[in-house]
Order: sequence, then structure tokens, then C-alpha cells
Amino acid sequence: MVSSIIDTDVAIFGAGPAGACAALSLLNHTNLDITLIEQSDLNRERIGEHVTECIFDFIDYLKIKPENFGPDCFIPTFDSTSYWGSDLPGMRNSVFTAQQSTFQLNREQFDLQLLENIAERGGRVMPRTHCQQINQWEDGRWQLKLSHPVHGAFILRARFIVDASGRNANISRQLGLTGKKVDDLMAVGRFFECTSDEQKKQEYLIESTEHGWWYGALLPNNQYSICFFSDADIVSNLRLNQQSHFNALLAQTKHIKKLVKETKVTTPHPWVRQAYSQSNAFESLPNFLAIGDAACAFDPISSMGIGFALSSGCHAANLIAANLTDTDSNQEQLINQFQMDLNNQFDHYLTLRQQFYQQEGRWQQAPFWQRRHAKITTLQSEEVSA
Repeated sequence: MVSSIIDTDVAIFGAGPAGACAALSLLNHTNLDITLIEQSDLNRERIGEHVTECIFDFIDYLKIKPENFGPDCFIPTFDSTSYWGSDLPGMRNSVFTAQQSTFQLNREQFDLQLLENIAERGGRVMPRTHCQQINQWEDGRWQLKLSHPVHGAFILRARFIVDASGRNANISRQLGLTGKKVDDLMAVGRFFECTSDEQKKQEYLIESTEHGWWYGALLPNNQYSICFFSDADIVSNLRLNQQSHFNALLAQTKHIKKLVKETKVTTPHPWVRQAYSQSNAFESLPNFLAIGDAACAFDPISSMGIGFALSSGCHAANLIAANLTDTDSNQEQLINQFQMDLNNQFDHYLTLRQQFYQQEGRWQQAPFWQRRHAKITTLQSEEVSA
């Protein structure tokens, strides 16, 4: 039974960097009422993130001081090595960015600080809240039936809604929107705690293998995050969700295994996360936008995820502000341009992604690498052929 009705200007689904950035941008530059809705209880363990110094530009735009995130949120990465296409080490920054200073990000501290700032600036944050039903009225406003385990069911009415719910794009799917999925990449990983007092190098390492590629990085909390990336069917066939199979494959690496020589496992079983590339189309709906991974999701090899999340959140906030506060703005034109910009960025990413994967030619008959070497149809070429 519905117990209450809440009115808001903008409802944002997803409390990750994209949704939080959009909320903060709107709170900083408008007088709009903002509600941020998150399914989880905000206690999910984050994997960590490798970022460039550009992140400090976004933090400054959001009017947050870097020191507010704590001393261990941004750890400089001084050594980055890849074994890709050769057994010889190569120094790299990331595939798609210019050479800049890089940092290992403590995602838990980063995300929670953004949410604290939203609450301090008058935003409404609703964790553990699920969307059960979405309806759009003829005037373009939205009625959302939400549920909370303690407060029960209630109605949220919004002038504009934003899907920042991540790769699954739950809100977009509920609205019947479809996307272009490029691959079935998954990440399987474990956390390892350093047991020696020896000072570890602030580094990350990438190593390609027959069935995919490994990523290892020292996190700000003195833990190593060790992840293996491959396609869903390969992960299933190798039974990598079982610790014995994961450990056996890790032991076959030449370099990643050395990172965890003096460590102990902190996770009882390997965790499994989606990591596929996709692009979603949303220009057909008024008063709706998708941002972050819900709009475009990138291969983690690109190091584009959090940068895109923040930039798309900022751009979407500007568009929403124009739509809701400027009576002369052309909403359809603004959303179409936003979608076109995302499509162009995703097409550029696909081209660079293929070029990078083609640098690895040692396992050309292996299914994972055959799929990465196959030609990918860009969004623009699909439009031309259509």
C-alpha cells in the first residue's frame, strides 16, 4: 500500500560517480529539487579504479576540495607495466589517454564523499530503494512507484528522470529501450592483503594470456586487486567462479602471480562482474537521459569508465538545467545532440579498442582473441547501411 507521495524535479537512479556527479552539478548551479535513488545499501565492495589527473578538474568543478576525500583516496601510480603482444615489458599509461600523472582511486571513499556532499547541499539520497513501476504522463512528467524494505512502497513524481544505474541500465530496460552490446566481457577477481612490512611499489600491471588478460594493482588500502578479464562463456567453461580454478589459472601467469607472493586472500570466493562494452539509445523519450555506463560502457582496458561517468554526468546536468529552467530551449534538439555526441565517442572508442587488441597476436586461434580481432560495426556505419 502506498504510504506517501514525494514530488521532485529530477530523479536520478544510481549513486555511482555518474549519478552523483549529475546530482551535484544540478545542486551547485540550479535551485531544482534533486532525488538520488540507489538499489544497494552503499556497502558493496568496490574494485578500485585507475584514473588520470583529469579527475581533479571534475572535483574542482563539483566544488569539492581533494583533501576532503581523505589522504588515501588518490594514490599516485609510479610504475605501470604491460606484457601485451610480447613477453617483453612495455611501459604504458592507458590505451586511450595522453601521458599524464595517474592514480589508483579508492572507490569506496570517493563515492561516499560525493554522496555526503549531495546530502549537505540539500539533495535527497535514497539507498535500498527499488523501482517497481514507471509511468509517464501526457505532459511528460513521471510517476515512479518505489519500495524500501523499512518504509514500504511510495510514489515519487518527477519532471525529469536519469538512468545512471550502470551497465545493466535497469531503468532503460524497464522503459523498453535497447542498446548495442559489443561483447560479453566479464571480470573475475579476488583481493589480496599484503602480509609483509616491506613497502610495496605503487604500480599496476597488465598481462595478456591465451584466454584473456589479467590486471593487478595495489589499492590505497594496501590490498592488491587481481582481476581476470574474459568472455562469459570462457569464464563459465573454466569455472573461474571457483577459487581452486581461479588460483590455478593465476598460477599459470608469468608476472601477475608475483604481485601476490607475500599476501593473503581476503575474499573467500572470486567475485564476478559484468565488463562488456555497450551503447544505449534514449533520444526517443522526452524528459529522460541515460549517463555513465547506462549510456555507454567501455572495456576496462581503456581506463575510460570513471572519466566518462563524470563528464557525462556534468553534461547531462547542463542539459537538464536548460530543459527545466529555460523555456526557450529545444529539448528534442538538445537530447539528440547529446545522443549524437555519445555515439561519436563510442565509435571512436571501438576503433581504438580494436587497434589495441590487434597488437596481441600470439593466440590468434584462441576464441577470446579471434573475437577481439574480428571487425566491429560502428554505430555510424549501421545508420548508413540502414
